[in-house]
Amino acid sequence: MNIEEIVMYPTQLVHVETTFINAKKVSESVSTEFTISAEIKGEIMNENMGKSIINISVQNDGYQIEEEKVGIFKFEKEIEDAFRAQQFMEVQGARIMWSYLREDLYTVSSKMLPKPIMLPTIDVMRTLEKAQ
Repeated sequence: MNIEEIVMYPTQLVHVETTFINAKKVSESVSTEFTISAEIKGEIMNENMGKSIINISVQNDGYQIEEEKVGIFKFEKEIEDAFRAQQFMEVQGARIMWSYLREDLYTVSSKMLPKPIMLPTIDVMRTLEKAQ
């Protein structure tokens, strides 16, 4: 399947919410090592709705912040190809909701750390094309 086919699917993001956030100090030692892991999945909700779920975990300076963000997509037409719709929600969820995650993690970490965590920007399309 061509990436452009997934990106151009007729749909709209209609709702975004944070369903989980946890921030804690995990180590007394201050380390400048920055680690990040993220997972995204798409789910069909009904014949014209789907959701993207992003889970992210970041560690820096002895702190760990975890967050789950959910985006609800409304499809213009009834979903006929569940696999393709699920792929769309994973691709578009990463593209659209990454900026929401960046802002959340920056805000939370600014309350905890002298140097807040700023997630890097990513070129989602290039990353996905390389993964193909």
